[in-house]
Amino acid sequence: MEPVLWSIKYRPKKWDDFFGPESALGHLKDFSKASICPNIILYGPEGTGKTAASEVFARAFLGDDLSSNYMHLNIREIVNYSLSHAKRDVKALAKLDRSDRTPLDEYMSVIYRQAKASLKTRGISRSPSRRQLLQEAIRFFASTYTVSDAKVKILVLDEADALSYSMQQALRRTMEIYNEVCRFILITPTLAGWSPAIISRCVVLHFPSASVEYTEQLIKSVAKKENVDITQLAIKAIIRNVQGNLRRALHILQIAAASNNSVDEDAVYAASETHLQKRVHQMVSLAFDGQHEKARKIMMELLGLEQYTTDEVVSEMRDDLLSRPLSHLVLTKLIERLAEIDSRITQGKNPFIHLSACLASFTKIAQEIES
Repeated sequence: MEPVLWSIKYRPKKWDDFFGPESALGHLKDFSKASICPNIILYGPEGTGKTAASEVFARAFLGDDLSSNYMHLNIREIVNYSLSHAKRDVKALAKLDRSDRTPLDEYMSVIYRQAKASLKTRGISRSPSRRQLLQEAIRFFASTYTVSDAKVKILVLDEADALSYSMQQALRRTMEIYNEVCRFILITPTLAGWSPAIISRCVVLHFPSASVEYTEQLIKSVAKKENVDITQLAIKAIIRNVQGNLRRALHILQIAAASNNSVDEDAVYAASETHLQKRVHQMVSLAFDGQHEKARKIMMELLGLEQYTTDEVVSEMRDDLLSRPLSHLVLTKLIERLAEIDSRITQGKNPFIHLSACLASFTKIAQEIES
């Protein structure tokens, strides 16, 4: 079936499909041509092609051996994976319809039993924790030898910034122990919070936000392929809105073109305001008005019921603050407080408690301004 989302349909499948960044892609192409695969860190903002680049590199490096020697794991998906689902054995999964189970379900079923067996050898009878499942999910793939003529396997850890400092230390040991058979590609938005020991063992490649030129080229290319008539003003509106996020650029273009193949500037503005933007704007406004309980309720709904990640909520809060007509002094205080809260959450602290504290700070700062 043809992918529903254009961001998936036009996801790069070879080097020529990319719209920048030339420097990082050039290094990856050189590695693949020379049949060299070091441990790699790809870092940069979302929507810049890091995950797609890792897949294209793995395909170029492994060739026909890709299917048996490549794995992509999303750290946040594993951290949040249901323990009750992990307990299901292969027989229970086999009874489900294919649409009701995923490759991750099947892999985590195996991992759960491996982790439990590992605990049993140490005389521990309890079930494995989420942290132990994550450790085993990484170790299990890295520890097995290649099943073909490929020299090494490639394990991609997406959203690797979700690894706590202790998990990074465990990852470092895994990288050292299984260096002969497995290479790691770590994908993260920033190097902040990363252990120097891991950084020193990797080739670090930066994927910056896409330039205006590259973003415009992508929009025009996809619009032409989808028979969308888009004005130059609409293109500029998308570029201003996405700030170098190519994935979001395609999302906005697709939404704007859903009802009419002729896209103008007004259609772009109508399509660019997402549900998350509306809810976060409402939440921050309530905090400014001193209605902390209502603001906190929206925050809990976003994280708990609607399953947005803390990164998405914090990022949207930052964008919302920057779009408001605030003085430089007030904006500085608010952004500093938000950055402090984001740092705490990154260290593995409870996001509900710390975002509640952040909203309370917004209320306090707003009251100080009024007085």
